[in-house]
Amino acid sequence: MSKVFISGSISTKTLPNGVLESLKKIQNNNMTILVGDADGIDKVIQDHFKKNNYDNVHVYSIYSSPRYLSSKTFQKKFVNVALEITKERERQTYKDEAMSVDSDYSLVVWDGKSKGSHKNIIRALSLDKKVKVYLSNEDRFIEPKRINKNEIDFIFYENNGYSAKEVVDYLNNEGKDYFKNTRALNKFLIDKKIIEKQDEIYVPLKNQDLFIIEKYRGKISGIKFKNSFIDWLESTIDSKAKQVDLF
Repeated sequence: MSKVFISGSISTKTLPNGVLESLKKIQNNNMTILVGDADGIDKVIQDHFKKNNYDNVHVYSIYSSPRYLSSKTFQKKFVNVALEITKERERQTYKDEAMSVDSDYSLVVWDGKSKGSHKNIIRALSLDKKVKVYLSNEDRFIEPKRINKNEIDFIFYENNGYSAKEVVDYLNNEGKDYFKNTRALNKFLIDKKIIEKQDEIYVPLKNQDLFIIEKYRGKISGIKFKNSFIDWLESTIDSKAKQVDLF
C-alpha cells in the first residue's frame, strides 16, 4: 500500500480546492497518510480525514503522546530522538526525516517561505521520491517537470532573500570567487552606491527591486538579497571584467 507524507507551512489554516482534490484521490486510492502532530497543516490534514471518516492515517511524533491527535482511530508513530539533541526545531526535523524515508510520495502545501517545507521538498527529491507541491501564496501547483532542487531553491530565496553570507557562499559554490567575505561584498556595493550604512544598518540607495527590505516597527532593520540581485551582480562584475580585457 502506497504511503504519502503530507506536510506544509504552519501558516496553513484552510485547504485550497486544488489540495482538496488531491486528498480525495489519495483517499479513493486508500493510500496511507503520514502526517505530523503540529499546528497548522498537520492539524488541518488530520481534521480533514477525521471529518471524511478515513482512518488510514499515521501520526508521527517525537513524544510518547502526539501533541495533536484528531482521532483515536489514527495510528500513532513514535520517533525516537537522541537526548543530546535539545533544540526543538532539530528534534522535530527527525520526525520529518522519518516520514520522508517511510513514504513513497510527498504532498507539500507551501507558502514559498517556510524553511521546514523547503527542507521536506529537497529531502524528498534527494531520496528520489515523487513530490507534488502546492504554492499557497500563488494558489497553484508547481508543474511536475519544474519540481527540482534549482526551482525550489529559487522560489525559497525569492521569498526569503539571501543573507550577505549566503550570497558569497552561493557565488563561491558556482566557482565565482568575487568576494572573500561579506565585508568585501558590502564594500563593493557601497562603492557602487547601491547601498549605504545608516545607524549600523545597510539600506539600499537604488535598484530597490533587487532587495527584500526587512522592517521592525516600521523602521528598516536590514536587507536580504533577491535572485535578481545575484543576476545583476554577476552581470555587473562580468561586464566590468570584459571591459578590462579589451585593453
